[in-house]
Amino acid sequence: MINSGVLRKTRIAVLLSAALLPWSVLAVEGEITPVGGSKIYNIDVATQNITSNVVGATIPYTFSLGGQLYSGTAICSTGMQSQPIFYSATASLLQPGSSSGYLKLNDYMDVKIEVYLGGHRTDYLEVPFDNESNEAYQNNCVPPSTTFTNFATGSMGRVTFMITKPIINGVSLTGTEVAKLYGRLGSASTGMGSTPMAIIYINSGVITVPDKCIVNQGTPIVVDFGNVASTGSLLNGTRYSQSVPIQVKCEGGSFANGELNIKLGIQQANTASFNSNYLGTTGTVDRSNLGIILKDTGGNLVAANTFYNMTGFSNNQGTWNLVAAPIANSGTNIPEGEFQASATVVAEFQ
Repeated sequence: MINSGVLRKTRIAVLLSAALLPWSVLAVEGEITPVGGSKIYNIDVATQNITSNVVGATIPYTFSLGGQLYSGTAICSTGMQSQPIFYSATASLLQPGSSSGYLKLNDYMDVKIEVYLGGHRTDYLEVPFDNESNEAYQNNCVPPSTTFTNFATGSMGRVTFMITKPIINGVSLTGTEVAKLYGRLGSASTGMGSTPMAIIYINSGVITVPDKCIVNQGTPIVVDFGNVASTGSLLNGTRYSQSVPIQVKCEGGSFANGELNIKLGIQQANTASFNSNYLGTTGTVDRSNLGIILKDTGGNLVAANTFYNMTGFSNNQGTWNLVAAPIANSGTNIPEGEFQASATVVAEFQ
């Protein structure tokens, strides 16, 4: 956390507006619309510690959310007798993964989602899929519509995680939508409706590994520049410099087998607008022309969101000595007031 100066307030009013336009929906014959909106299925992945933290390793997880039945209404213009239900599933994760059947979940893992349809089917279907029948020819629809009350589509299935990059400490799986499921009674040639019967989320869970890199003994690193001048020419990336020693200790898992090549980086989503190598700052007034520059002890730039090999480490531990200083966009002065910046130290290893 980096602070300086006197607080001043600036308020900006933002007006948002939109126009509503008329629209109409043409129902698909046999389309099943969930009563009360799409059924939400949350998969709670139990926190687990994996033992194989290598590229290609898989972590299977089976979910069964039985008892969470919901109702759906089938639309029909003519009577339908003894029809199966056809299902389609779209993947909310758009990017394909590194292996067939997998989708990219995050920077460390791909995921394969399989759904059990039920009916007379006993297999699991990989998401996405299209026009798959449950082969249960036992449903009737009386015009204009019939409501069924025993849907459990999406409540059972399998999730398989595949490691694409060795994980450091752990990966949070909270709040990831993975699939939308649609249904239609009869005839596989009429398409699907626009409202999903069910939406599946990976609601929570943490996948951890025995490899751990602890930074600064687990406590935040705080840098206070004190009072600094607002004159841009004085904020030159050298004046007001402060030392930032980053102590790192990696242990357990892969580290127990000997020395590994450790890389460290300083990550920040919102870097300085005038130079993405610098950390961006925030405050109660405009801070778009003020950043924080990081250098190593040799005076070399340490760019944000870039990994650097650690030299001088022993037994997978050591100190990354950096120097931080405020820096202004060339030719600008900075309004008085507090400013702060925050970033995350991230480790990679091989």
